[in-house]
Amino acid sequence: MDTKDVLYELRTKNGMSQDDLAEKVFVTRQAVSRWENGETTPNTDTLKLLSKLFQVSINTLLGSPQQLVCQCCGMPLEDSMISREKDGTLNEDYCQWCYADGNFTYQDMDTLIDFCAIHMANENFTEEQVRTYMKQMLPGLKYWKNRA
Repeated sequence: MDTKDVLYELRTKNGMSQDDLAEKVFVTRQAVSRWENGETTPNTDTLKLLSKLFQVSINTLLGSPQQLVCQCCGMPLEDSMISREKDGTLNEDYCQWCYADGNFTYQDMDTLIDFCAIHMANENFTEEQVRTYMKQMLPGLKYWKNRA
């Protein structure tokens, strides 16, 4: 889905006119019309406002061009799982379980691996297989790279 379609769908689903949306994100009705016709795309600051207003990620507003992954645990992210900053804005780098209200849940990799090994093990993967996978995958994620 293109940005124009996403914006139209979110606006109408929320019962807003183009004028209503324009007022909430401090633009003209004509700007909203141009977005929905695909003539232009909202700027970065406006995308942030739209993200907060509709409670969806900027990635979703842009038509989900990439699969977001939590940069702490590696879990694929959907809008309902994305973490929030203290001011309520979405932080598209982390899931709500690894980062909430400006605070990280896990300070060391072993604690995260222990948690995941217990909760991800099932009939297809043993705890040891989960541990091995996590030990290989986690160091490549932004959170753990920054802590090295």
